[in-house]
Order: sequence, then structure tokens, then C-alpha cells
Amino acid sequence: MRTPTLAVLGALTLSACKLDSIVFSGDATDAYVLPGTVIADSLRRELTFTSGGETLYGFWLRQPGAAPRVTTIFSHGKGGNLSQDEEWAHAEMLWQAGFDVLTYDYRGFGRSTGASKDETTLVADAQAALAFALTQPGVTVARTVSYGHSLGSAPAIALAAATPGIRALIVESGFSNGQAMAQSAAPLGFPVQWLLREPMLNTVKIAQVSAPILILHGSADIQIPVGQAHDLFAAARDPKQITIVAGAGHNDVQTKLGLQAFAALLRSVTDAATP
Repeated sequence: MRTPTLAVLGALTLSACKLDSIVFSGDATDAYVLPGTVIADSLRRELTFTSGGETLYGFWLRQPGAAPRVTTIFSHGKGGNLSQDEEWAHAEMLWQAGFDVLTYDYRGFGRSTGASKDETTLVADAQAALAFALTQPGVTVARTVSYGHSLGSAPAIALAAATPGIRALIVESGFSNGQAMAQSAAPLGFPVQWLLREPMLNTVKIAQVSAPILILHGSADIQIPVGQAHDLFAAARDPKQITIVAGAGHNDVQTKLGLQAFAALLRSVTDAATP
């Protein structure tokens, strides 16, 4: 085999920049147009907070009544923003399961300013979301859950690892590390280890989480194969549990489970009361 030429190496470098930019980019918008929702306007408010000098936008989804609830910090997947159907449906179902929810957009996603450049900025944004949540009445670390879907598994896991006393970590359709995630999108064996610079070592970080952990994954997920969920589970400390949802793909784990079963699973790991 011949040594790659400088031209090939240059092309790979440019491809690496492009792949990273794809992973860490989302749809920007000037205004959120939310899908149809079961959450009353009085229980939903748009909000802003800062991270790294940038303004991040999100929504606070509050349960009715004055009783304190467990709050979920929801870190969504790549490529979109919190108002798109799949990501909003995730946040809404968490609310339907009885939780207060802070759903937010990373830098450069949705209305949030700046740009998400790497894993560091995603994690900083998740930490800023938690810091904001803790300014709200009745919210404490012990009553807060970190929940990540897809790309959001990286900031969600890192947040839980760095926050002693957090209530629980929930990972849906998560990946074991950045290279495995990228490789799963290259079934022909293209050497993506040359094309993604961010390691995103979720298996290493999940081993540092002392809170209860729930891993959810679809058996038919072709974007992030179910083997990566098993890798995360193997690396995690007890107490932990894993649920593989038969027939579910990358984005429909919640709906395949159904609200009742989904809520029961979340309560089993968070010990949260039924609404």
C-alpha cells in the first residue's frame, strides 16, 4: 500500500473539519414555532441564560400546582433545535411523565448565539442550563435529573459526572465514544477515525457518575447501534439499569414504550412521585 500523498492528507484534514462542523451544528432560527403541544401556555415560558459569553435560549416546562417536582435538564440531539418535532416531543413527553423540564439549545442551535465548536462548548452549555435551573424556586441538585438524547448524551453524561448529588442520569440512544458514533454512520468502513477530531469518551465519563443511571435504546437503531448502549451500561457504576426497546429506532424509543411505561421507568430510577 502506498503512503498517502499530501493531497490526500490535506483532503482528510478538510474532511475532519467538515465532519466536526456537521456534528456540532444545528438549525438556527429567529423565532421558535413550536409544534402542537398539550402543555398550556401558562405552564410554558421561553427563557434565556448565558454560557461562555453567549446567550442561550430554552423553555421551562412547569407542572401545574405549587408542589415541588423533580426537574429534568434535557440535552437534545444534533442537527436541529428544541422546537423541531422530534426534540420537542422528547421534552413534552418528559413533562407528561410528571417532571418539570428545562429544554435548551446549544450555542448556534435555534435562537442561541455563538457556535458549538466541540464537546467542551456542549458541556459548558449543559452546565449553564443546570446553573440557571438552580436559580428557580424549589430546584436543587438533589431534585435534578440529567437526560441526554443522541448527541446530547455527551453533555448529559459529563454534567452528571461533574455534579455530585445529582438525582439521576438518563441516556437515550446514546453513543459509547465519538469514533464509534461516526463509524456507525460509515457502514462501508471509511476510516472516520481520521475525520472526527473530538473523542467524546462517554464510556470513560459514565464510569465517573455516582448517581443512578438508566440507559434506553432501540433495538432497531441504525444511527447508533444498540451495542453502544451495552458498552455504556458495562462501563457504568451501580445502581444502573438498561432497557432495550424492541423495534424502536433512533428517535422513537419514548413513543414505542408508551407514556405509562416510559413514566414508570423514569420513576424507577429517579424515585419521583406520580403526578
